[in-house]
Amino acid sequence: MSHMNTRTHVKTIWAGARKSEKYPLVIGSGLQKELLAVVRREGRERRLAIITDNHVGKIWGQDLLKSLRRSGLPVELIHFPQGEGHKNQKTVTALQHELLKRRFGRDTLIIALGGGVVGDVAGFVAATYLRGVPYVNVPTTLLAMVDSSIGGKVGIDTPYGKNTVGAFWQPRAVVMDLRYLRGMPRRAIVNGLMEAVKTSLTSDGKGFPLALKLDLDQPLRTAGVLLRIIHSSARIKTGVTERDVREENERRLLNFGHTIGHALELLSGYRLPHGYAVGYGMLVESKISELLGVLSPLEFREVRNTLAKFGISTAALRRYPVNKILEATKRDKKTRAGVSHYVLLQSIGSVYKKAGQFAHPVPDAVVRKALVSLVS
Repeated sequence: MSHMNTRTHVKTIWAGARKSEKYPLVIGSGLQKELLAVVRREGRERRLAIITDNHVGKIWGQDLLKSLRRSGLPVELIHFPQGEGHKNQKTVTALQHELLKRRFGRDTLIIALGGGVVGDVAGFVAATYLRGVPYVNVPTTLLAMVDSSIGGKVGIDTPYGKNTVGAFWQPRAVVMDLRYLRGMPRRAIVNGLMEAVKTSLTSDGKGFPLALKLDLDQPLRTAGVLLRIIHSSARIKTGVTERDVREENERRLLNFGHTIGHALELLSGYRLPHGYAVGYGMLVESKISELLGVLSPLEFREVRNTLAKFGISTAALRRYPVNKILEATKRDKKTRAGVSHYVLLQSIGSVYKKAGQFAHPVPDAVVRKALVSLVS
């Protein structure tokens, strides 16, 4: 298994809106030493709790547990069942009670090891356990690396929608080790890539074609491309979240594709993976942008054709009735006075802004027309 330790160039981005709250995002492959250094620094004189799901726990959890114990650190591993269906209050309460049962105190450092669900759940536990303890995020999926591990949003789903209960709680560090992506199925890579594509569409037109150069079946064969994609997404998202910590305006541009995407996730009972939902959402919301005269037909076709290369086509949209999609968009956090707000694409690499606002009210009739034109 020596190939698992293959290193790439290590990149570090410093995140955090205030100087006193700056923390590193370390990106590279074979980062065991870097992770150990982070945990030693942040976990000095603390008890460590690795929180993961039962799937990641079997693959990587025991490795990390043994590695930290070999270094003489007091660490325990706690896991919960895998999947978005367990990203709920029941799981959070069970984890909080387990920590209390094991007598973890205010001197706890939580290590979130896993994909976006683990990061969101473990981060929310950290934000609320004994009124808040520090945590380190170790994302193990491409989706978590390019998106959910950045920006300090933590939380859970409810029957009323995705991420409807949560907090802003910044980690002490994020360690993104590309080795966790080895052997990950193509579908999981595409799932993460869609959030990176979203970042390119809204903020980096030159980075948009980069996704097409990635080997989707064995991403570490194109490790240089993978590193550039993750670094670019992390750099852009870090900049946006620092300027708008609590999603009052600019941060909403990160939600391009998400108004429709979250509606599709809700309608699928969260069986549709988040990245794919965002992919379909970008397709629909690009069409909305075109219908409103904000995006040119030529650039809409480029977006549509590029998404199709990753399997994001209109076929999956036909499973969901248009009326149900429209109804589900009303539950989106960007809804104001019952009117859904959308981030609109102006061109590949930039979004439409009016009166300084990044999200705009769109009549249901326009959304309906976009959906119908794509599925008919």
